[in-house]
Amino acid sequence: MEHFYRNIDGWPGELPTLYADAVRNAPARGSHFVEVGCWKGSSAAAMCVEIINSGKSIKFDCVDHWPEYNNNYQQFVSNLEPVRDYYRAIRLPSVEAALLYEDNSLDFVCIDAGHSYADVRDDIRAWLPKVKAGSLLSGDDYMWPGVNRAVNELLPGFENWRNTWFWHKP
Repeated sequence: MEHFYRNIDGWPGELPTLYADAVRNAPARGSHFVEVGCWKGSSAAAMCVEIINSGKSIKFDCVDHWPEYNNNYQQFVSNLEPVRDYYRAIRLPSVEAALLYEDNSLDFVCIDAGHSYADVRDDIRAWLPKVKAGSLLSGDDYMWPGVNRAVNELLPGFENWRNTWFWHKP
């Protein structure tokens, strides 16, 4: 399937490259990925197409609170119509949604929700226990002061590439 994420309003940044690597490195069956902060679905569309093109069996959840103004949720669903069978939308605040997952159950989590220090700190604290050992916790917008501070404080040894940060859980 051809990528169509560029046709969706939004800023996927470097996430399509990160997502392609995550899918490429995932086993053929049984992986579970989560994107936290989905807005209109640009980066989620990139992930879905990567999953489709890989032929791998990867569960992919999209977590966002999708506020009612501007019909954000309806836009997300409409934008992802071509890949509707390849994701599950979870319409909850990030920290609340993390409670739905068992610790050490996820193979990849990307945090791209609130960008304040408190938001990113709380998201990392909520999602880090959910990631399996040897798996990846990542995010976007490292240049934002709140993101930068939270990642630097909570994830020693993280790596970054351009504006994307990632941390392999030991």
